[in-house]
Amino acid sequence: MAPMAVVRRSFVLLTLSMSLATAFQPIRRSITTSFTQPTSVRSTYPHPTTTTTTTTRFMSSDDDNTPGLPFALPSLNQIFFVWLTGVAGSRLIKLAPLAASGSASQSILINVAINVVLFAGCLTVLINSLRGIDYTALEGLDSKSLANQAGEWASSDIIPTTYKEYKVATFAGGCFWGTELHFQRIEGMMATCIGYTQGKITEPSYEQVCSGTTGHTEGLQLIYDPTICSYERLLTALFATLDPTLLNRVKNDKGTQYRHGVYTHSLEQAQSASTFVETLQSQYGDPIVTEVLEAKVFYPAENYHQRYLEKGGQSADKDCEETVRCYG
Repeated sequence: MAPMAVVRRSFVLLTLSMSLATAFQPIRRSITTSFTQPTSVRSTYPHPTTTTTTTTRFMSSDDDNTPGLPFALPSLNQIFFVWLTGVAGSRLIKLAPLAASGSASQSILINVAINVVLFAGCLTVLINSLRGIDYTALEGLDSKSLANQAGEWASSDIIPTTYKEYKVATFAGGCFWGTELHFQRIEGMMATCIGYTQGKITEPSYEQVCSGTTGHTEGLQLIYDPTICSYERLLTALFATLDPTLLNRVKNDKGTQYRHGVYTHSLEQAQSASTFVETLQSQYGDPIVTEVLEAKVFYPAENYHQRYLEKGGQSADKDCEETVRCYG
């Protein structure tokens, strides 16, 4: 085969690979999984009894009904790059004897070089995808990010209630980029971190959560000054960004990984959330399906997700009223 033909064929293969890898991303983000939330569950919090009919659902942090698989499935990208690594590797096995013979043509040498690059690149991507998130390298409080501290808590299986003089809260409101920016703008918000919670496996990656099989939801953990901002203010901010009657959906994002929830760190928060949702129910004809659960270990997302919209140019100034544009 002529050298230029080899180059053209390899270029087409690489272009197709990049296109398919890119195409997989929106497919993963739009998957609606079959995991549904339990309608009757127990709680270790002594939630106040009430005679009012409510759809608020409480779950203890160790409840066996948590959605998701107890192990991580390979992502579509991982499967794809395993296949591509195998293709490049098999070609190298066939071409290596010819290249080592000393009489190999230019086209064979070019083909070997291209497949070496392809094999090494795909293998590097696979290894990096298996390493997990380095929590020690995440942003810190100096940039008003809770990611590094949240990583310390996650590494030690800690579910905090306070940090210094501040209180800790955890919410989920669909795509975590937009949720974070909404909360960053609240007066009294000290630091935020986006990540994954309420799932089965430890230290999940973005691709694993996007598959909808781990049971995690995209969430936000934060610390706030209770002398400036009340917990009720945070609840108001959350429910202002979503339709609480839609199960496993916020706007155009569908799947259990986008389910909305309030994950309480104390009895005080649990009582506030219960009262808030019961009061809010009177404004809707359909039942509110936002889950109200005890907080689990919160796993920070990759560094590039943290403060994503702020880094993209949107204002995180306190009390900013500009429309939050969630894009990706």
